[in-house]
This record gives sequence, C-alpha cells and structure tokens, in this order.
Amino acid sequence: MKILSITFLLVLPFALFAQDKIIGRYRDYFGNRVQLNADNTFLYTWNFDMAASWTKGTWLLINDTVFFHMVPIYDTLSHPSSNNSIVDTLVLSDDEKPERITPLQNAAIALSSGGQNRMTYPNKLLFRKGRLYKIENGSLVIKKQKGFWTGKKWDPWFFKSDN
Repeated sequence: MKILSITFLLVLPFALFAQDKIIGRYRDYFGNRVQLNADNTFLYTWNFDMAASWTKGTWLLINDTVFFHMVPIYDTLSHPSSNNSIVDTLVLSDDEKPERITPLQNAAIALSSGGQNRMTYPNKLLFRKGRLYKIENGSLVIKKQKGFWTGKKWDPWFFKSDN
C-alpha cells in the first residue's frame, strides 16, 4: 500500500502539470469553440451565419485524450393537457439559464433555431502539441477540410485562441 501511495504522489504532479497546459480557449476555422476551465468544466459553442449552438459540461483528461460529458440545462415548458390541467415538460434550454416557458415561447425558440439548439459536440479530443484534434472512427482528423463558401482548405484541429 505504501508503494502505491508513493507512486501516486510522484505521478500526480505530472498529471496536474499536463492539465494546466491544456486549460484555455480553443477554436477551429469552422465556427467551433471549446473553453476548458481549470475546474474541469467546459463550454462548447458553434456559430455559423445566424445559427448558433452551445453545450456545457465537464471534461476529464486521461493520458492525452480529453473526454467530454454534457450536463444539460432544461427549461420547464408548461402547457394544458387534454383535461385542461397544466402539465410540465422538460425541454433543453435555449440559453444557459433554466426557466419556465410557455408554448408560445417554445414555438418561437423552435422557429428561430430550426427546432434544435445543440450542434453535436465532440465526445473526445486528442491533445497534442498545444492543439486539440477530432477523432472520427478511431482515427485522428488531420486532413485539411474545404471551407463552406470557398474552395480553400483549412486545418481541421482546434488551436488556442484569446477569444
């Protein structure tokens, strides 16, 4: 038991140092942003033209891979049932503040966001050389990808950014 405790105490500072290096704001060229906070929470945002999405949650660094776990934020949608009693339903919140909304507010949110307020966030990213790489089907995404409005190809990884 002593050997295990000593090994843990010797390895722990290196693991914490690695975690300090990864904390910060990252973005890619396709409207995705990830903010990794020191308290192991994250904010993932996506913006394109007039569409936007966000996800909050927790992250965990294991070796060189960052794993994400979404913590959903819900609004309470109150609507009348068939027998005219009020029924509450939970729906994913359009913003970061949980609140009670009406069916009219819910319809307006659905119309303005296309019915969904969440762009798919990555389940995990690989941290290497100060960058975060997407992993698809077990492989790193490193091949340049074509932009939406242009034929120019862009690097697919996230890089540290001040904003």
